Amino acid sequence: MGQERSSSLRVAITGPTSEFGALLVPRLLAEPRIEQLLTFGPRPVTGARLVHHRVDLTRWDVESELETALSAAPVDVLFHLAFLQGRTRGAAFAHELEVIGTLHTLAAAVRAGVRHVVVPSTTAVYGARPGNPILLDEDAPLHGCPGSRFVTDRLEVERQLMAFRRDHPGVGLTVFRFAPVLGPTVDNPATRYFRRPLVPTLLGFDPVWQAIHEEDARELLLRVLVAPVSGTFNAVSEDVLPLSSLIRLAGTLPLPLPPPLARAALRGLNSAGITATPGALLDYLHYSWVADGTRARTLLGFRPRFGAREAAASVRS
Repeated sequence: MGQERSSSLRVAITGPTSEFGALLVPRLLAEPRIEQLLTFGPRPVTGARLVHHRVDLTRWDVESELETALSAAPVDVLFHLAFLQGRTRGAAFAHELEVIGTLHTLAAAVRAGVRHVVVPSTTAVYGARPGNPILLDEDAPLHGCPGSRFVTDRLEVERQLMAFRRDHPGVGLTVFRFAPVLGPTVDNPATRYFRRPLVPTLLGFDPVWQAIHEEDARELLLRVLVAPVSGTFNAVSEDVLPLSSLIRLAGTLPLPLPPPLARAALRGLNSAGITATPGALLDYLHYSWVADGTRARTLLGFRPRFGAREAAASVRS
């Protein structure tokens, strides 16, 4: 565990316009203890005490550019948030940005002497399987979801982070595995699912789901600025609900599909614009994957303000 910080901070963010970047940047700019905020991304970001570097993390030579910018003065915390939650240009681009971009960012951070790195992940890396325990703690195997680009890339990034922690014990590293982040402003696979007029479910199955409100996700990320605790933490609400309840709270309607025909039916529904649910993610509509939030409560004192019920209802806001 790290010690609480009271002095001014230099903070850096990759992906300032990403889902988490958009949540964090306004709060960081309003934080008086932040002496300077460095942002790295292809689209410009402006603000007082903010210095933006226009970079493409998929470029082969981006490491030297990142290292130079991060070395100008000591960086206390680097939030690596350059992950695609929205619609992508394609699987190849997403892989280059998320997996190769993370390699570039971690290498530059080490050489520049960054003190602490924070990376968001997802509880989906555990996989939704019939043999899952009732609660999945942070040491549970990561089975992922074969066939899903979104989950497979996050799983590969997690493996990079495990190697980074082993090879560079002197650099603080915090990884948050977030349950589906729901809220009025975020755009990700979960919010797109719940915002459709009809959402596919599997006939005869109603798995237990978790969620976390976008405001709780933001507050947990910001907590690292005060107490930079290294480790991997599940970031979840304190309650769980059947998927059917979340669908109802989000104000939409279920579209039950018979399991043997579900993948073919989804392809047709997606083509018609009725749903936007990848067939590869059907396991998450079939089996539960409930993460244990004890470690975040114990070591970080994380007590979400909102439950899964409020998070789901906020999607309609």
